[in-house]
Amino acid sequence: MRKLPPNIPRPTTTAKGLTGTQAFHDSAWKHVRGQARYIDDLPEPAELLHAAVGQSTHAHARITAMDLSEVWAYPGVVSVMTVEDVPGHTDIGPVFPGDPVLAGDVVEHVGQPLFAVAATSHRAARQAARLAKVSYEPLPAALTAEAALDQQLFVRPSHTQLRGDPDKALAEAPNRLQAQMHVGGQEHFYLEGQACLVEPTEDAGVFVHTSSQHPSEVQKLVAEVLDLPIHEVQVEVRRMGGGFGGKETQAAPLACISALLARRTGRPVKYRMARYDDMVQTGKRHDFFNTYDIGFDNEGVLRGADIMVAGRCGFSPDLSDAIVDRAMFHSDNAYSLGQARVVGHRCKTHTVSNTAFRGFGGPQGMMIIERAMDDIARHLGMDRWMCASATCTGLAVM
Repeated sequence: MRKLPPNIPRPTTTAKGLTGTQAFHDSAWKHVRGQARYIDDLPEPAELLHAAVGQSTHAHARITAMDLSEVWAYPGVVSVMTVEDVPGHTDIGPVFPGDPVLAGDVVEHVGQPLFAVAATSHRAARQAARLAKVSYEPLPAALTAEAALDQQLFVRPSHTQLRGDPDKALAEAPNRLQAQMHVGGQEHFYLEGQACLVEPTEDAGVFVHTSSQHPSEVQKLVAEVLDLPIHEVQVEVRRMGGGFGGKETQAAPLACISALLARRTGRPVKYRMARYDDMVQTGKRHDFFNTYDIGFDNEGVLRGADIMVAGRCGFSPDLSDAIVDRAMFHSDNAYSLGQARVVGHRCKTHTVSNTAFRGFGGPQGMMIIERAMDDIARHLGMDRWMCASATCTGLAVM
């Protein structure tokens, strides 16, 4: 059994524990000494191959031809796979379908994986993946939430929450304001990027070392793409160098591609995304386009509201249904809206699919009502916090 260095404090709590007693994280001493092992720190198995993917250069297009001969010919390349080589499921959508493990006839965002390469080095795999000759027929692309709203493009049905008759309340309110705002997205810039290591096991199974917030989902999807019973896929997450939601669903594609290449070659495969590829190919925090139409009295108490939150979801559903729901649920924050309508749209755009990020839609929803309260306070010449207090107190009298 490995012993802790003598100067590392031992835990002082029992299994029952005592409130307020100091405790140390099990891996704290490894973290500060640089001894904690992440995916890229694991000892490399014999005959390890490295994975990379060829990426779409169009936001929305039909693939008319794809010549991979130069990819195959690059020194160190052992195998190349397209979607036709997948033995099981080709759609790895985590909740709803829409996420092909490798593109078929149509691409829907820049950076979408077209094919996978296994080579004897990380550099060789990435270099080879750039040599494909791909011909495209460009298709119209919607890149913003406003464009998706104009074209009625959605990854999931829109939802509406309704209380009372907001149109009547707005019409009768002493004061009324309307506005719109954009809430920007954000990149998952964790210290350990997306990475996994897959080793073949007996009976055509695989052992997956993954940096994932959802190992059971990785297990399920890997089993499905390999067309294996789920017990033949083992998944381990030792630790993550940051996740924030970005490794809840989007660690699974790396594991699936690595597992496919490992199954095809019979050799272990590591897929570690270079930071550039990680930022292009994986999802972000949803940016939102929000609007409000607010009615209020001369004391700043809200009498009616019509609010819209529209998340730019990207090309597939991913977790956007629940994220936009959460934005809707938080669009009143701590205030009583009175008679209100809140509409949430899941906008489909030809961009990488956005995904979970801390707050999970809540911050984007709260922003619109906070903007409204600022505008109301300025309109009435009131102190911002007195106006907010009046609206919160209004909860008891509405």
